[in-house]
Amino acid sequence: MSSGERRIPTAVPLFAALIFAAGVALWPGGGSAPISASGAVDATELPAEPEAFERSNAPSAPLTEAVKGIIRRAVDRAVAAGAQRDECDVSVLVKELGVKGSLVELQPDRPMKPASNLKLATTAVALALLGSDAQFETQFQASAHPSGGVLAGDLIVRAGGDPLYAEELAGEVAPLLAPVVEDIKAAGVERIEGDLVLDLGLFSEAQPAPGWPSVSQHWKDYCALSSGFTANAGCISLRVTPGAGRGPAAVEVSPRGHGAVLELDVKTLKRGEALDLKAVIQPDLIKVWGDIPLDVKEWTSRYAHPDPVGLFGAVLRRALEDGGVSVSGRTRLAEAPSAALSLATLRTPVLSSLTPINTHSNNSVADQLFLKVGCDRAGAGDRDGGAAAALYAFGQLGVTAEGYKQVDGSGLSRNNRISARQIVTLLDAVLARGDEGTDAFMDSLALAGVSGTLSDRMVGTVAESMVRAKTGFIAGSSALSGVAMTESERFYAFSVLVEYRPKGGLNRQIWKPMQDEICEAIVRGP
Repeated sequence: MSSGERRIPTAVPLFAALIFAAGVALWPGGGSAPISASGAVDATELPAEPEAFERSNAPSAPLTEAVKGIIRRAVDRAVAAGAQRDECDVSVLVKELGVKGSLVELQPDRPMKPASNLKLATTAVALALLGSDAQFETQFQASAHPSGGVLAGDLIVRAGGDPLYAEELAGEVAPLLAPVVEDIKAAGVERIEGDLVLDLGLFSEAQPAPGWPSVSQHWKDYCALSSGFTANAGCISLRVTPGAGRGPAAVEVSPRGHGAVLELDVKTLKRGEALDLKAVIQPDLIKVWGDIPLDVKEWTSRYAHPDPVGLFGAVLRRALEDGGVSVSGRTRLAEAPSAALSLATLRTPVLSSLTPINTHSNNSVADQLFLKVGCDRAGAGDRDGGAAAALYAFGQLGVTAEGYKQVDGSGLSRNNRISARQIVTLLDAVLARGDEGTDAFMDSLALAGVSGTLSDRMVGTVAESMVRAKTGFIAGSSALSGVAMTESERFYAFSVLVEYRPKGGLNRQIWKPMQDEICEAIVRGP
């Protein structure tokens, strides 16, 4: 079989078979960790400590020397491009899945800014603590019993952290809410005379994380805010297509029911002229203007909404009205009484969030999952709760917590710290589970030369289609971590983390090629 014929499958029973054949049980018990009456993780009923590996590997001198050489040449190129040698730090760890011992260790315990590689920790921790069958649950309740089609009271919505996001819907949310609207109607409600009350419960209000980019970038989609309620992952989606001839362009704004006044002024230009589009997104105003040439079939973009909770309320209200349920009162954020009549529950599988997070690196979906884990497993749907739950999971998975710090789920914050060893140990643990969550986790990682953020990397090399991994970049940090299959069909978890003084072009010209070259060396085998 040629190397071009060996491919990491889109589902990974081979990974599970490999690990189970080795007799490894890194994830005993499975399912959700127990919760105490206070809402915190109950440490008195923990699963057993992970069993020891039955096989072990010694460090590989050939692979270690090859990786050192790749790093040395990359740093030399960075220095030639104006970087300082003592400001370029590279951390690498490579180990065979389900086997004790590492093949390559270069500063593996150095806490680094992981950028979007932190999403691997976010998703692995969620699978560990919530289980593969976990769901985001948003509850819809009535403050009074409906009578004659009328709810003479409030519709109470209790937050569940659902990002209400599906890539295939291009920003629309109504199809996700449709089952709930039908359930509310089936419960005998056609008119709500009271208010639409949004109760965040244990979730915090939406706010930027410490260490995020400056406020000047907060309008960008990667800075979308997260909370117990949101819609379209906290963003407004735009689609612009040229008009007929030189007429006005068509502008679609999603999700429907956003509640803002639209000011649209986009002109169609002749072929070959410059595309120039701008937008301003405010809770009460969405303004889009500029030019689109005829030879641009369509232009799409996403912008962070400054009030994701308000966006959810507006979109829900529109979905109810479109579905035949009118709301007479206002929409308000408040703590609702606990005694209420259940009308419907919106359930979204947590596994559905893995691909947006790991394949396409959606920051706000990652933050929603981070808050959800904190809410469910530490009794606080905020950043402290998410971090506390993660530390608990680290202890159960045999991951050292020294130097680890997490303040968001996405890795956008410059305050986050994690080591290559911590990332690789998490990868090893999540893949040892061998269940539906393992398959979903592996499927969510981008495939080299094929999908997601790796679609244009390692193309035409021995590593193409042989590496599933998560990319990561913020100014001064670059990362790539995942799993590679060697030419001898063995599986290796790896993490390559880089920190350097920010300088334009270094990531694209130096660090990404270095990471790809390291992957090629791993695929060729120790």
